[in-house]
Amino acid sequence: MKRAKVFSITGVVLALALAAGLAYALKLPPFEERGEIKAEDVCASLGNASRAATALADVLPEKSSYSFRDYATDLRTDELDNSYQTACFVHGDGEQLLVAQAEMLEYDTTESWQKEAVEQFVPASSLLPFDAGDKAVASDRVAGIYVPCASRGVRRHLSVVVQLKKQSDASASELRARLIDLAENAAVYAHTKAKCDMPSKVDR
Repeated sequence: MKRAKVFSITGVVLALALAAGLAYALKLPPFEERGEIKAEDVCASLGNASRAATALADVLPEKSSYSFRDYATDLRTDELDNSYQTACFVHGDGEQLLVAQAEMLEYDTTESWQKEAVEQFVPASSLLPFDAGDKAVASDRVAGIYVPCASRGVRRHLSVVVQLKKQSDASASELRARLIDLAENAAVYAHTKAKCDMPSKVDR
């Protein structure tokens, strides 16, 4: 009886091993090959395509395929666009992974911008400042920059926020650094496209 039981357990183990090997060979879950994030596929609103693709590869979880959807208001090319707004939606295997938004907004203080635009996603205690725009903060889940834009009669800022909804297994510090890269890229792009006349204060 004991020998038969041992043989039975051995058979189950072998069957599981064969099933796992077959799944790996056929690239079935959880052994799918990771999809490639190509620079030419990323949203234009994320700015420098190669930098954005590199940062995305570091922060996003492994998926067999990735897709990008870019939204933008009609952008004027001759003057400041007071209605500037863009959004980039990144999906992997049908699941939303990241959202990056830039919008022309104005707050009474930089603190009120942070509270409304960034702290809706993460607790204030998780945010650390970094040097960009008039104010910039980031955690391992979100990065935001309040970018000076215009002073033509009335002050204007761009609010740039990158929210990571599903993350890779990179360290918290690595995720934060790459989200900052994405936010700075998007900020430079938005600052140029919105025809801002004040320095962005983003060193990129």
